[in-house]
Amino acid sequence: MKPTDELTGMLVLVHPELTQDPANNQGKIGIITGAELEQDDVYVSFGKGEQALYSTDALLVFKPEKDLYTTIMTDAREAGPEVFKTLFQINLMQQHGTTSVMKKAMEMVADNKILRDLSMDTLENRLANQLQQQQDQSFSR
Repeated sequence: MKPTDELTGMLVLVHPELTQDPANNQGKIGIITGAELEQDDVYVSFGKGEQALYSTDALLVFKPEKDLYTTIMTDAREAGPEVFKTLFQINLMQQHGTTSVMKKAMEMVADNKILRDLSMDTLENRLANQLQQQQDQSFSR
Protein backbone atom coordinates (compact mmCIF):
# COMPACT_ATOMS: atom_id res chain seq x y z
CA MET A 1 0.00 0.00 0.00
CA LYS A 2 1.34 3.43 -0.91
CA PRO A 3 1.77 6.01 1.86
CA THR A 4 -0.80 8.24 0.12
CA ASP A 5 -3.38 5.44 0.34
CA GLU A 6 -2.65 5.05 4.05
CA LEU A 7 -3.25 8.76 4.60
CA THR A 8 -6.71 8.81 3.04
CA GLY A 9 -9.30 8.98 5.82
CA MET A 10 -6.80 10.15 8.45
CA LEU A 11 -7.99 12.88 10.82
CA VAL A 12 -5.78 15.96 10.95
CA LEU A 13 -5.78 19.28 12.78
CA VAL A 14 -4.80 22.32 10.74
CA HIS A 15 -2.06 23.93 12.78
CA PRO A 16 -3.74 26.68 14.84
CA GLU A 17 -0.64 28.87 14.52
CA LEU A 18 -0.48 28.57 10.72
CA THR A 19 0.24 32.10 9.51
CA GLN A 20 -0.93 31.76 5.92
CA ASP A 21 -4.05 29.76 5.19
CA PRO A 22 -6.14 31.01 2.25
CA ALA A 23 -8.95 28.66 3.38
CA ASN A 24 -8.83 30.15 6.90
CA ASN A 25 -9.12 26.76 8.61
CA GLN A 26 -6.53 27.18 11.36
CA GLY A 27 -7.49 25.01 14.32
CA LYS A 28 -10.11 23.04 12.37
CA ILE A 29 -10.25 19.25 12.20
CA GLY A 30 -10.50 17.65 8.78
CA ILE A 31 -10.06 14.35 6.99
CA ILE A 32 -7.41 13.68 4.37
CA THR A 33 -9.07 12.85 1.06
CA GLY A 34 -5.91 12.52 -1.02
CA ALA A 35 -2.25 13.37 -1.22
CA GLU A 36 0.51 13.94 -3.73
CA LEU A 37 3.49 13.67 -1.43
CA GLU A 38 6.03 14.30 -4.19
CA GLN A 39 4.61 17.85 -4.41
CA ASP A 40 3.91 18.02 -0.65
CA ASP A 41 0.20 18.45 -1.39
CA VAL A 42 -2.40 17.06 1.01
CA TYR A 43 -6.12 17.49 0.31
CA VAL A 44 -8.23 17.90 3.43
CA SER A 45 -12.02 17.85 3.61
CA PHE A 46 -13.90 19.77 6.28
CA GLY A 47 -17.35 18.51 5.29
CA LYS A 48 -20.15 20.20 3.36
CA GLY A 49 -18.06 20.18 0.18
CA GLU A 50 -15.34 22.30 1.74
CA GLN A 51 -11.86 21.09 0.81
CA ALA A 52 -8.46 22.76 1.05
CA LEU A 53 -4.87 22.01 0.08
CA TYR A 54 -2.08 21.92 2.68
CA SER A 55 1.54 20.96 2.97
CA THR A 56 2.50 18.20 5.40
CA ASP A 57 4.07 20.65 7.85
CA ALA A 58 0.76 22.54 8.25
CA LEU A 59 -1.17 19.50 9.48
CA LEU A 60 -0.98 17.97 12.94
CA VAL A 61 -1.61 14.33 13.84
CA PHE A 62 -1.41 12.49 17.14
CA LYS A 63 1.86 10.83 18.03
CA PRO A 64 1.68 7.03 17.80
CA GLU A 65 0.23 5.39 20.93
CA LYS A 66 3.53 4.11 22.30
CA ASP A 67 5.28 7.44 21.71
CA LEU A 68 2.50 9.37 23.40
CA TYR A 69 2.60 6.97 26.35
CA THR A 70 6.36 7.56 26.68
CA THR A 71 5.76 11.32 26.58
CA ILE A 72 3.10 10.99 29.26
CA MET A 73 5.41 9.05 31.54
CA THR A 74 8.40 11.36 31.04
CA ASP A 75 7.40 14.92 30.09
CA ALA A 76 3.72 15.28 31.04
CA ARG A 77 4.22 14.88 34.78
CA GLU A 78 6.19 18.14 34.80
CA ALA A 79 3.32 19.93 33.04
CA GLY A 80 0.93 19.31 35.92
CA PRO A 81 -1.84 16.90 36.89
CA GLU A 82 -4.47 18.26 34.49
CA VAL A 83 -2.18 17.93 31.48
CA PHE A 84 -1.12 14.45 32.62
CA LYS A 85 -4.75 13.38 33.09
CA THR A 86 -5.86 14.75 29.70
CA LEU A 87 -2.97 13.14 27.83
CA PHE A 88 -3.59 9.82 29.56
CA GLN A 89 -7.25 10.05 28.54
CA ILE A 90 -6.23 10.78 24.93
CA ASN A 91 -3.87 7.80 24.98
CA LEU A 92 -6.77 5.58 26.09
CA MET A 93 -8.96 7.07 23.36
CA GLN A 94 -6.31 6.13 20.78
CA GLN A 95 -6.84 2.49 21.68
CA HIS A 96 -10.45 2.71 20.47
CA GLY A 97 -9.28 4.39 17.28
CA THR A 98 -12.70 5.24 15.88
CA THR A 99 -12.99 8.47 13.93
CA SER A 100 -15.55 9.98 16.30
CA VAL A 101 -13.43 9.20 19.37
CA MET A 102 -10.28 10.57 17.75
CA LYS A 103 -12.10 13.71 16.67
CA LYS A 104 -13.16 14.24 20.27
CA ALA A 105 -9.53 13.77 21.35
CA MET A 106 -8.36 16.37 18.81
CA GLU A 107 -10.99 18.80 20.05
CA MET A 108 -9.56 18.36 23.56
CA VAL A 109 -6.10 19.56 22.48
CA ALA A 110 -6.88 21.97 19.64
CA ASP A 111 -6.94 25.12 21.78
CA ASN A 112 -4.22 24.16 24.26
CA LYS A 113 -0.64 24.66 23.05
CA ILE A 114 0.90 22.58 25.86
CA LEU A 115 -1.38 19.61 25.16
CA ARG A 116 -0.84 19.96 21.40
CA ASP A 117 2.93 20.13 21.73
CA LEU A 118 3.04 17.05 23.94
CA SER A 119 0.53 14.89 22.04
CA MET A 120 0.82 15.88 18.38
CA ASP A 121 3.38 16.17 15.64
CA THR A 122 3.30 17.46 12.10
CA LEU A 123 2.29 15.05 9.39
CA GLU A 124 5.65 15.85 7.80
CA ASN A 125 7.53 14.55 10.87
CA ARG A 126 5.25 11.51 11.19
CA LEU A 127 5.93 10.52 7.57
CA ALA A 128 9.68 11.07 7.98
CA ASN A 129 9.70 8.90 11.14
CA GLN A 130 7.77 6.13 9.38
CA LEU A 131 10.20 6.22 6.46
CA GLN A 132 13.16 6.04 8.84
CA GLN A 133 11.62 3.07 10.67
CA GLN A 134 11.05 1.26 7.37
CA GLN A 135 14.66 1.88 6.35
CA ASP A 136 15.92 0.70 9.74
CA GLN A 137 13.88 -2.49 9.43
CA SER A 138 15.23 -3.10 5.91
CA PHE A 139 18.83 -2.75 7.08
CA SER A 140 18.31 -5.04 10.08
CA ARG A 141 17.13 -7.94 7.91
